[in-house]
Amino acid sequence: MSRAEAKPRAILYLRQSTYREESISLELQETAGRDHCAKHGYVVVGVEADPGISGRTWKRPAVVRVMDMIESKQADVVVLWRWSRLSRSRKDWALAVDRIEVAGGKIESATEPNDVSASGRFARGVMTELSAFESERIGEQWREVHVNRVSRGLPSGRLPWGWSSHERGVAQNPEQAPAIPQLYDLYLSGLGSRQLAAWLEQNGYRTYYGKPSWSHSTVTAILDSPFHSGQITYRGELFPGGHEGLITVKKFQQYQAMRVERADERAPRISYLLSGLMKCACGGTMHGFSNLMGKRSKVPFYGYRCHDAALNPNHGPANISIKFIDPNIFAWLETVGTMSDPAPDYAAAAAKVDSQRFAREILAVDAQMSTLTQHLAQGIVPERAYRAAVADMESRREVLSDSLRAIESMVVLAPENPAKIAQSLVEGWPTVPLQTKRAVIRSLVSSIVIDFSAPRTLTIVPRWGAPLAMDV
Repeated sequence: MSRAEAKPRAILYLRQSTYREESISLELQETAGRDHCAKHGYVVVGVEADPGISGRTWKRPAVVRVMDMIESKQADVVVLWRWSRLSRSRKDWALAVDRIEVAGGKIESATEPNDVSASGRFARGVMTELSAFESERIGEQWREVHVNRVSRGLPSGRLPWGWSSHERGVAQNPEQAPAIPQLYDLYLSGLGSRQLAAWLEQNGYRTYYGKPSWSHSTVTAILDSPFHSGQITYRGELFPGGHEGLITVKKFQQYQAMRVERADERAPRISYLLSGLMKCACGGTMHGFSNLMGKRSKVPFYGYRCHDAALNPNHGPANISIKFIDPNIFAWLETVGTMSDPAPDYAAAAAKVDSQRFAREILAVDAQMSTLTQHLAQGIVPERAYRAAVADMESRREVLSDSLRAIESMVVLAPENPAKIAQSLVEGWPTVPLQTKRAVIRSLVSSIVIDFSAPRTLTIVPRWGAPLAMDV
């Protein structure tokens, strides 16, 4: 096929804004771009992304690569999520359009009109001007943050534990800072804030006020601070700080995802391997318990019981002996530990498909809202009906956005080498403390569910692959 007959080659450019309200996931942008290309018969030859980079700066690696591909005739069309993704600067936008058109290429938006007529160019100019205005509005807040950070070198409010004031800004506290990465690692391994408080006391760390005793709320406050990841909070938004973090942004995101996942769990009063970790099929949490099997028997019965069963008279069976659960969990750990290679990234692959589906649904809702707004402006739809419809759409969009965030959290928490983790636990099983066993199991599974309906089934859902169900 000659070049003249070949389908136009498209390069997708994605940019995730540093400003939270304008931050559209790269997955959503890519999905919209690919759908646009499929609709117009373009062949996608590349995807370039600048995650977490401001649209006000032209010094972006992916922008440079995109421009080079157009000028070297490796691509014919640049497809954006919106015009503002390429640049919010009037000058940079004009220069970019000129460079691309001189090279024989063109720019298109996946979600906005691409009319090449004079009126279409005018409309695009208006949208670009609105983007520049929004950029300047956001820039005013950024400048306030920048002035505050540069002039004082501090976040708003008191420095978090682990940091000290320095003549040039802030510095790591040499006595406290080494504990910060360990606290996050211990939390991600499954330990709770009370256990971390005990760990700090055992290792001789003192609180912000020099006290030797720690409370779980103080530990939680330390972990909740994004400052440790090189970020600061300003007016409820996250911004890059002027300091180097003690942990990575990814690890802080893992902590946040794990904290949400564990928010509704009740600390077990009796130490059982899966107490508080296992769920009943009804959604209730399974907790460990023991009692005598009969008046004459002195042998206690150890098992797990659904916490919500007492609230539902129609629940049916609600408890099960640990002999049907714990050995099966150990056998599963042995199987995982014998995997020759790290587990394939099934979670990421599945999440890719699911996230694209949710992204398309979000795009559809956005398109419906845009159409509805146009109908309101034209007097086709009465305002009362408009408000009711928009409220429903916004509610639907929020549900979809929550689902998209949940998928992202699942990928963030997936272990890198589950085989090695499981093997280490199995080898040390006789001597490993119960809390450590629970922590490792938590890091490997997203859920363990017991279904009491016949046949009684135990389902283990690993963080990296397909669920495993077995009769118990």
